Amino acid sequence: MKNLSIIKKSVAFAASIAVICAGFAMFLQSDTNREKTVYAAEYRTDNADSPVVYMTTEITPESLVRIYETLGFEPEGNVAVKISTGEPPNSNYLRPELIKDLVQGVTGTIVECNTAYGGSRSSTALHKQVAADHGFTEIADVDIMDEDSSLEISVNAENATIHENYVGAHLKNYNSLICLAHFKGHAMAGYGGAIKNMSIGIASREGKNYIHTGGKSHTSWSGGNQNAFLESMGDATSAVVDFLDGKVVYINVMNRLSVDCDCSGNPSEPDMHDVGILASYDPVALDQACIDLIYAEKDGAGASLVNRIENRNGLHTLEHAEEIGLGSRNYRLMDIDAEQSTEKPNQNVKMSYENGELTISGLETDAVLLHASYSNETLTGTEILNAENGTKSINAEPGDKFFLWNSIASMYPLCPAVMVTENDETHNNVLIAYFSRAGENWQVGYIDRGNTAVIADYISEKINADVFEILPVVPYPEGYEDTKTIATRERNNNERPEFKGSIDNLDRYDTVFLGYPIWYGGMPMIMYTFLEEYDMSGKTVIPFSTHGGSGWGSSLNELKTLCPEAEFVTGFSIAGTNAKNARDEVGTWLSGLNIRSN
Repeated sequence: MKNLSIIKKSVAFAASIAVICAGFAMFLQSDTNREKTVYAAEYRTDNADSPVVYMTTEITPESLVRIYETLGFEPEGNVAVKISTGEPPNSNYLRPELIKDLVQGVTGTIVECNTAYGGSRSSTALHKQVAADHGFTEIADVDIMDEDSSLEISVNAENATIHENYVGAHLKNYNSLICLAHFKGHAMAGYGGAIKNMSIGIASREGKNYIHTGGKSHTSWSGGNQNAFLESMGDATSAVVDFLDGKVVYINVMNRLSVDCDCSGNPSEPDMHDVGILASYDPVALDQACIDLIYAEKDGAGASLVNRIENRNGLHTLEHAEEIGLGSRNYRLMDIDAEQSTEKPNQNVKMSYENGELTISGLETDAVLLHASYSNETLTGTEILNAENGTKSINAEPGDKFFLWNSIASMYPLCPAVMVTENDETHNNVLIAYFSRAGENWQVGYIDRGNTAVIADYISEKINADVFEILPVVPYPEGYEDTKTIATRERNNNERPEFKGSIDNLDRYDTVFLGYPIWYGGMPMIMYTFLEEYDMSGKTVIPFSTHGGSGWGSSLNELKTLCPEAEFVTGFSIAGTNAKNARDEVGTWLSGLNIRSN
């Protein structure tokens, strides 16, 4: 009998079939007769095949973190958070106190590039001083990505106006990116949102000149064609998305809605009230949703912004971006404030595979099932099927994966994906070894039992296994900030904190579950102490972790370095805020592994 192991949704996989999905979505949504001047009534839809844009009317650090977590994004490796540092003295850039919790929660680096115009951010030294003056260096590392040079990357989109893009060379140091934009007007583009932040914002000085002139000049940003400039922003954004293998998510904050950009040190005072925070996996849908909210007040408070957008033909950016397949102007708007008070549909959806039959249970709406076939970890084919509550008989080979999405356009997962493995496995003598910390936790508050310990408990409930808790000889403080200070020192100094107790005869265990929280994008240093003392060679290692939004971070690579002769099985990672409610999800994961212990 073939069995399943549960895998978390993969942004990288989504990127690998982006061409399939984009083509399918455009087929559903194309309309050659569409008038180019229609607004919210046309683009906002209830069509399940349209990408989702999430919204909250609250503009607070807590709501920014909440809307990010709603996306379910799991960044990999080094995480860049792209913002505008703002031109002095009085620009409307996003304040550090608003973004601090999000940036630190993903262990992100704030990234920017120098400006092409003269001003306080036209050189790296000046720019770093502005970043410090505006308070960004107090909350995170700040990287001016074109400090050393430009990096040329390709524009792969068909019908593009430019065919190469020049970005800050340090972009190559990052694996994932959060595009955190202040939505507002702009003197040249009409408006600035996700697309501008991803294009002009990530471009080096050379790249800014190239985009502004539609590919005509590397040295001057003036003299280009307006529409070519607007189109080039979409082209440049697509190049960055491709370069990062699609591991990008987009957030627009709609506050201080001036007609002027954050590149203006003395912008016009806003006429329009603050709106909220919007987020999506689709930058075109996100910017269109923000535009529609502006146009909803075009006869009142939004009139000046609408006038600025139309005078610069700003909507052409969205027209071209959709044309090249960057995203969809059609979107579904979901109010996460309203969603909190009601139970969401499809919260109990599960997939299981046994004796050749894939069973989907708990499905309350129409959905899309993707069957992805692999050979030696290479994608060989995909099959897109309608999903209904019930049973489907599907021929599958070991390594094949099944993804259940609400639609092919948005690729929002309804439950963890499943993977067919070769054989039913029985592991004798299982050990659960984990490190966890109670006390004050980020976003969770004070807890008597650590988040990772809670997951270890759920595993122990399902599997008859021995348990070893890795307890530090010197306990960590109960306060979150005090612990963070110590953890930072340990990682920076490559320390090896001691732990209490010992394991009698590790050789008798065939399988070891290893659990830990993600601290600063990787494993706590006490896990290094443990794994350097206990050799996992020849054992099956199954990791599990809790995190504040960073996913696995670099921990899986660290594990494989410390345990080079171990066999790894797909693990389980979950945000600490969700740990106490993860009993069923842990159970599903374990049933997929099909592990039995003597």
